[in-house]
Amino acid sequence: MVIIVQFFTGIFLLLAYVPSVTQAYSSLLYLRTNDLFGDWMRGIHLWGAYILMLLIGAHALRTFISASYKKPRELNWMSGVMLFFLVLAMAITGAMLPWDQASYWTAVVVTNIPHYLPVIGNGVRTLWRGGDFVGQVTLTRTFALHVWVLPALLLGLIGGHLYLLRRHGEFGSWVNYRTTTDNPGREIAERVRHAEPPYPTRGADPQYSVPSDTVDFFPDQLFKDTLVSLVLVVFIFVMGIISGAPLDAPANPATLTYVPTPEWFYLPLDQLLVFFPTVLVGFGVFVIVGIGATLMLMLPFIDRNPERHPIRRPDVLIPAFFLIGTVIYLAMLGVNRLYNL
Repeated sequence: MVIIVQFFTGIFLLLAYVPSVTQAYSSLLYLRTNDLFGDWMRGIHLWGAYILMLLIGAHALRTFISASYKKPRELNWMSGVMLFFLVLAMAITGAMLPWDQASYWTAVVVTNIPHYLPVIGNGVRTLWRGGDFVGQVTLTRTFALHVWVLPALLLGLIGGHLYLLRRHGEFGSWVNYRTTTDNPGREIAERVRHAEPPYPTRGADPQYSVPSDTVDFFPDQLFKDTLVSLVLVVFIFVMGIISGAPLDAPANPATLTYVPTPEWFYLPLDQLLVFFPTVLVGFGVFVIVGIGATLMLMLPFIDRNPERHPIRRPDVLIPAFFLIGTVIYLAMLGVNRLYNL
């Protein structure tokens, strides 16, 4: 539902936005002052992006805790992780489009990050910027990424994710997966009975049992999903209308006093850049972040233990929560640094 909100508000904004360094800012200013509901649509689109990132993150955390990334749902997990990074990329590229001071300096910082890649770094930065400096070509290519390339990849991944979900079924909760040890009186036949869609059954292994407590998707689960979706959409609309979307002063590359403030979802990475001297920024960004992203993607193949209960998986959960805590701590340090400039 949130993705649908993003789709339609994005189309509305496309009707007014001009991807030009001379007209992008003025087109949004016109949208704010002259277009009916224009400023509301920008706010709803912004808050929809915020909520979408939080929802995907919460869903990934729930999937991790419940161990539903385990066989046969490895590809479900991997496609979900890629969806999270795609939504993050869409949020970052979207933040570069208004061409006010905040978005211009965000573009300067973000497009400079590939520079630290060995061998191909300068080429990637030049390709994205369209030269040595941020300008019209940068805005055009970022606009194309945000409006065409990334949404196409997103829709493809969503389709694949839903197909895999239909193929393997929803995992539910580990609470519903009772082993014969937990319930000695349960018949063996119950854990290997046929289920459609197929649940992770394997006759010789009680950890892959059919859930002992299920509900019908229609109408029970559909009602719950619809109710939660409506609450989220109402929240997005209310916050979008009340808070709106910020629009700073027009971009001015010559300014020496402006201090760029990264979006909240970019704070951990921004703070990580602070910890490393210039010569080691590449290590800080690409090695540490790359290792973290690889571990997330390959988690189903790293954690081969068939156990699903969280308390019985401390070897996986403790390091993971330590990493999550580190990310939150970096974000808090970033907030403290920005408020004490």
